[in-house]
Amino acid sequence: MVDAQKGSPLREPSPEKPVEGPAVLVADDDPDILRIVKFFLTKQNFRVFAAEDGEQALEILHANPEIELILSDVMMPRMSGLELLEAVRKDPKLCQIPVLLISAEGETSKKVAGLTLGADDFISKPFNFDELMARVRNHLNLRRLQRELVVANEKLQEQNLRFLEDLETAKTAQLALMPDNFPEHDGYRLGARYLPVDRVGGDFFDMVVLDDGKKVGVLIADVCGHGVAAAFITAMTKITFRNACYTNLLPGEVLSQMNRELKSSLRMGFVTAFYGVLDCEKRSLAYASGGHPPLLVFREEKNEIIDLPAQATFLGFFNGVEFPTSYFSVRGGDRILFYTDGLFESHNEPGEQYGMQRVTKLVESNRDKGIQSLVDMLFDDLGRFIAPATLDDDITVVGLDILP
Repeated sequence: MVDAQKGSPLREPSPEKPVEGPAVLVADDDPDILRIVKFFLTKQNFRVFAAEDGEQALEILHANPEIELILSDVMMPRMSGLELLEAVRKDPKLCQIPVLLISAEGETSKKVAGLTLGADDFISKPFNFDELMARVRNHLNLRRLQRELVVANEKLQEQNLRFLEDLETAKTAQLALMPDNFPEHDGYRLGARYLPVDRVGGDFFDMVVLDDGKKVGVLIADVCGHGVAAAFITAMTKITFRNACYTNLLPGEVLSQMNRELKSSLRMGFVTAFYGVLDCEKRSLAYASGGHPPLLVFREEKNEIIDLPAQATFLGFFNGVEFPTSYFSVRGGDRILFYTDGLFESHNEPGEQYGMQRVTKLVESNRDKGIQSLVDMLFDDLGRFIAPATLDDDITVVGLDILP
């Protein structure tokens, strides 16, 4: 239509643009089938790209990355549907697109070949258009679910990476809570080693010099659980210990104060602990325990093992618990081990525990070794015992040698 006054074409009003649906490629050398399939898909609001053979289909696919599904006849000139399928599956940019092959009934060999090459479905000629639409929609939904799953997995991997980074930060912070330089004195030697089962563990130890160097305090603790939650409780244990140890010289009073502070701070979890204070002048060890494994004392002059057992329940769970202080006279040559239960409860692949008998035997047979060497030997021997199994609990050992 032309405007008579201006002699220019008149613009017809634009029809309302329909909402664009999924993009589908249809490849078939039969123009009638191609036209009919395109008609039905377009009627269902699909965006349809049409190709008369496999080569043209590949060109359209590379030019239109928005195509979400391929519907292809098996028998076509220049490039068959099977060859098209093979090319699609080998192309990294196209390989995830669902491919539905159309074949005549009875072409079993072609169906087998198509499935071997990675066809997602087969539709037999003559086909029912309701069935065709149902299968197309189902595979599009599956493809979208796959894409959503890929996106979700990528987000999960990102979250896991951030979580691992947080764990590494927590591990660094936790290790910073423990002493890396041990107190030195003419009357004793100290050695220690810590091995967490995860990046962040639940074991903890600390050493403090008290009473102007006349005394040294050693604390070992085991927090219930592992991971970030355990690391938080470990930090609280460090804080409460340092709050108490300089104002209370009696180990029982230290643990009692720690218990009160932990009980008011923790919403869940608990801590076992053993705290000993060595008086270098009096050659006396004052100690208190909260649900922790006993202290192991090797008395060299009698070649005997003495256990200093737990005296009260664990910390941070019950109100009003009082922890008594006990005393043990030490002698030159005594070797004292503080340890967590991971040491003797660790087991090998058949399920046999390492056990305290192996610990005491190794201590007795290596009396000539320095205390740090002995601690390292314990860990090495344990590693050989449990291999190829892996640890299932943190392990901490602190050794204290009483010098002649």
